[in-house]
Amino acid sequence: MLLAAMMLVQDAASLEAAGRYADAERARRSSYEQAQRRGAGTVATADAAEKLADNLAMQLRLADAEPLYRRAFEIRLAKRGEKHGDTARSLRQLASLAMARGALGEAEALARRSLDIQRGLAPAGGMELAWALNTLAEVLAAQGKAFDADPLFAEAVTIARAQGDADLAILLNNRGNNFYRMATATVIPPMFRRRAGATRSVVAPTDQDASSGLDPLRKRAFLAQGRDLLNEAMRMFVAASGADHPDVANLLNGLAANYRADGKPIEAEARYREALAIKARFLPPDNRDRIVGEWSLGDLLATRAGREAEARTRLRAAMGGAMASQTRFRTFDAAASSELRSYAPVFATSIRVAWRLSATSAAPAR
Repeated sequence: MLLAAMMLVQDAASLEAAGRYADAERARRSSYEQAQRRGAGTVATADAAEKLADNLAMQLRLADAEPLYRRAFEIRLAKRGEKHGDTARSLRQLASLAMARGALGEAEALARRSLDIQRGLAPAGGMELAWALNTLAEVLAAQGKAFDADPLFAEAVTIARAQGDADLAILLNNRGNNFYRMATATVIPPMFRRRAGATRSVVAPTDQDASSGLDPLRKRAFLAQGRDLLNEAMRMFVAASGADHPDVANLLNGLAANYRADGKPIEAEARYREALAIKARFLPPDNRDRIVGEWSLGDLLATRAGREAEARTRLRAAMGGAMASQTRFRTFDAAASSELRSYAPVFATSIRVAWRLSATSAAPAR
């Protein structure tokens, strides 16, 4: 029985590493059910609940993941106490969930509580501290405090480099995207996608032109620093998982947004297309990463003369995915409404493109 459980965990980890999150879910769920049968209030059950919740979070099924994360936290608090690394990790996961649903005050309180615990633990400076720093940084960035977040991102990257940890790539991605935030004064919606309550930011278009008021030279320097970090993360991801992986696609999306902000639409378009091609092979149309991919390319094409027709096709695909995503919610509750509102810019952009196309087709021939 123990050997079978270990094989399930190994299979699930391999599938998740390959980006096959839905296929891995069955193994994670089986492990959790087995742990519950052996003892519902045990640390092993908390660990299995966390792994299943991580998997669901990778699929962006946050409403399904949250009860499992809360169960893991309750068991750990009872068994381990407040000042334990496992409890701190659960707090970090709950902070990420709160951030994803827009409860940023709650998220900050949970993230600071987690970080305080991690700073008090020995040995200091491990990856759990790096993830606690990253989570608080992501919460601050989501509040529009990118400059306050940067020292936390930087400390997390420094720790991961010293540890030689493979997840350094995620932290490089997050700091790289934060340089984009600082350069453009843009708040990037956090995408909850990684294990251990770690958020990985993915750049989505906005419905407004970003204007930070920064000196142009400083803005360009921030974007160049961000690209250096994103390219380093890209090399690490490709070496670990190959070039055809959803994580690589999200990095390409971040690089494309960076190039677009730097006034390089041709370079941006090439990376948006490459990212979307990968996402289309791995992800269903209602997956948020796939929606953001269609939306990003469509939003860029909408700004380029003569490209409106394809822009409309891409935006329609993003809108279809956004509407289909609502089927993940059992009822049209506050969470469903919040997710749908987050896609409002894609609908607005699509309407503007349709209006331009209509005006063009209605114009008299000369």
